[in-house]
Amino acid sequence: MRKNLSQQKLLEILTSEIETLKQTTENINEIAPEIDRQLQILKTTKLKYDINTDKLEQLLEDHKRKLEKSVVIPHWFLWVLAGIMIWMIIQNVVYIYLKAPI
Repeated sequence: MRKNLSQQKLLEILTSEIETLKQTTENINEIAPEIDRQLQILKTTKLKYDINTDKLEQLLEDHKRKLEKSVVIPHWFLWVLAGIMIWMIIQNVVYIYLKAPI
């Protein structure tokens, strides 16, 4: 007797679930064309965006100025270095000609 009662209850539950599933399927089928239409609109719509890069550009300019200040070699240093190099070349040339056997 118990088997029949539990089988009957199981059958009622399954029937109820099948009805719910049918109703859900009908609802999905009703809504599906609208969802498809909206998806097509989303796919064809061009995105418009505006990015404010002012702060980033200012930060890059600041870093650029810092780099220019720290990497620049002063002109006076280059002139002194060039003078020393010329002086050394002259000394070597004079040394070579004075010490060279004739």
